[in-house]
Amino acid sequence: MSFTMEKYIQEGYTKVIRRTGKPFIMKWWAADYIFLPPKYLVDLKRADAHDLSFFENISNAFSLYASVGDLYSSDLMIDVVKRGINPRLPKLIPLLIDECDYAFGKEIGAPVEWTPFPAAALFAKIMHRTTSKILIGSELCRNDLYLRTSMAATDSIFVNGLVMTMLPLGWFRRPLCHLLSVFHRRRVREAVAAIMPIVEARFREFQSRGPETDKSTSGPLDAIEWSLQYSEGDSKEHNPDRIALSLVHNLWAGSAAPGALVTSMVFEVLLQPQYLGLLRAESEAAVAMHGFTDKTFSNMPLMDSFIRELNRVYPVGAVTCARTVMSPGGFRFHDGFELPQGAKVAIPALAIQTSLDNFQDPLTVDISRFAKLRPAAGPNDGDEGDKWGASTISETNLAFGFGRHACPGRFYAVRKAKMIFSKLIMEYDIKWEGTKSRPPSLSVNGQFAPNQSQKIFLRKRNMSE
Repeated sequence: MSFTMEKYIQEGYTKVIRRTGKPFIMKWWAADYIFLPPKYLVDLKRADAHDLSFFENISNAFSLYASVGDLYSSDLMIDVVKRGINPRLPKLIPLLIDECDYAFGKEIGAPVEWTPFPAAALFAKIMHRTTSKILIGSELCRNDLYLRTSMAATDSIFVNGLVMTMLPLGWFRRPLCHLLSVFHRRRVREAVAAIMPIVEARFREFQSRGPETDKSTSGPLDAIEWSLQYSEGDSKEHNPDRIALSLVHNLWAGSAAPGALVTSMVFEVLLQPQYLGLLRAESEAAVAMHGFTDKTFSNMPLMDSFIRELNRVYPVGAVTCARTVMSPGGFRFHDGFELPQGAKVAIPALAIQTSLDNFQDPLTVDISRFAKLRPAAGPNDGDEGDKWGASTISETNLAFGFGRHACPGRFYAVRKAKMIFSKLIMEYDIKWEGTKSRPPSLSVNGQFAPNQSQKIFLRKRNMSE
């Protein structure tokens, strides 16, 4: 069942939710989850972390407590994204562009002949390198030891969580997870050790700044600096060990899913090559008008539609909005439905997003679906504030979650996907051989990863042609 979970979730949605409007219960990540109808999204939107907690839920689902303790009870990782990255995105784009260019040079180069690459691994590496520029910093983002240990650690987070879930540990699950996560903890320690000298040096420099220094504006544009700023005054959070650990876990959140998205985009444009020229022309026009700036990525309506459509049909997970009821008095929904403390809930996102109730021809990937729904936009209009934008959360666009715990890094993720994909199609020719249908994704516990063995062929474009 672990490898076909989405089929059972779809069946529950079809037979229970659509027919009766009531929830259904199913085992997911080794626990009983109550899968809610979409009418309860309004309740998830109003609930805060003291009522329904995403972080408590993910900590237990992935057995994260066995390797990082109570790290996910902290607001530091969220603060780094919400207060550090999001308001500074226009300033961060040049840094990301620089690292993206470097990553392409290291991982692809400029092949003049068709050269094969394993697609999923290639774009995971490029995304990891690009993401590291901001989430780790310029001192380490090109360091081989850091890259090797951090990729091993972030891969291990999901694998360890999956293994712990599949083992029949019963009532002894929590203590046994601590014992059995020994190899995962070693990988995390190795990644932390690779970044610790820089974190400690930055910590000392931060502490040495005099009272006349405005700490909020004086440091580098990276997550180490923001972690130091936003943890100051909290003795538990404001120390190098805690900060280094949070950096590794934010890196996992910020690179794994966006890397998979770029791979999905490449697979789809190879299946629908009629869109390649349109996407390439849109990218070239946006760059010609704005250069490589934040405005560039806000003026790609077709690519934005492409991303939203792929997140609709091929999201990284069939389920979203996983929450645990935290209040001792339980949680009461708007219609009187009540759940006790400790109950776990989730939303069958893929089933909702591919339902005839919400979309015409819902299983077909129409790259321009949401571009056609957008109002006519002028050349300087952005796409993110618009109802149909890729990073706009709605009751039928659930890939980034919903409510107060919706992914705060979605704006960052969408920009990186556009950046990497647009650079790829503007500078390289792409093809695959002998592939007539979408390569099957790896499905585990309702989570999806792009096909790991599918190869693509790249060569540097002759820009004079």
